[in-house]
Amino acid sequence: MINLSEDERDALQEIMNISMGQAANAMARLIQTKVTLSVPAIRTMTPQDFQAMIHGMSNSWFARQSFLGALRGEVITSIQKNGCEAIAELMDFELPLDLSATEELVLEVTNILSAACLHGFTSQLELSAQLAMPAFYYPGKITQGADWSSILLMDVDFRIEQMQFDTRVLIGLSEGSTDQLLIPIRALLES
Repeated sequence: MINLSEDERDALQEIMNISMGQAANAMARLIQTKVTLSVPAIRTMTPQDFQAMIHGMSNSWFARQSFLGALRGEVITSIQKNGCEAIAELMDFELPLDLSATEELVLEVTNILSAACLHGFTSQLELSAQLAMPAFYYPGKITQGADWSSILLMDVDFRIEQMQFDTRVLIGLSEGSTDQLLIPIRALLES
């Protein structure tokens, strides 16, 4: 299991808070509406715990976006189904949404949030990571690679309250990537 000290967890949470704030700003500029976000939650879990958490989010659409480089992992975005029509209208989608338009909406929101989150995160730590294109998926089809014996999960909730729009961005890092992540965080803590 991945172990973080309290100081490392606090530093990572502050870095994620800045990154997620950039993502909220990017989304707010696109839809011209205020976007609020939760304090990022940082925790370690097993792949089984992660899958159980995802399966518990049954009223959501999902997209996943892998990334490679100095950091390796996945960004998973969940968008609650009951808020899709409202956000789609702000993004000039034709209503009512069919499945194809819903997938397009979920992928577009995922790409905006994932890119802003990951870019802000990696640039603060001077690490590199390249995002793949997002893919729509259903949670029952989650498969993890062999190196995912434990996962460092960074989780934040984005909301547009007047529309009941709620989306979560989950960034999962594999064990080897966590070692790379901790190098600049420990250097920051020592300076």
